[in-house]
Amino acid sequence: MGLIKLLVLAVVVFAGLSLWRRLQAKRSGRSNAAATDNAPRAMVRCQQCRVHIPENKALRSDQYWYCCAEHRDADGHD
Repeated sequence: MGLIKLLVLAVVVFAGLSLWRRLQAKRSGRSNAAATDNAPRAMVRCQQCRVHIPENKALRSDQYWYCCAEHRDADGHD
């Protein structure tokens, strides 16, 4: 009877440690993702309206940046 209690206790401890490790891994992954998400991004200015937008969302034509296709087309660049 004592051996069964010991085995059940070992299984409970093992399950608790596994759960704790998984939670720690999720937390560290979430904090790493948040850190990269808050990283500064290069900003560019629209040639037409002078609004600053992130470079990854801007449209480029020659050496000029635009916030949308309408502004790019209105400025005469495609």
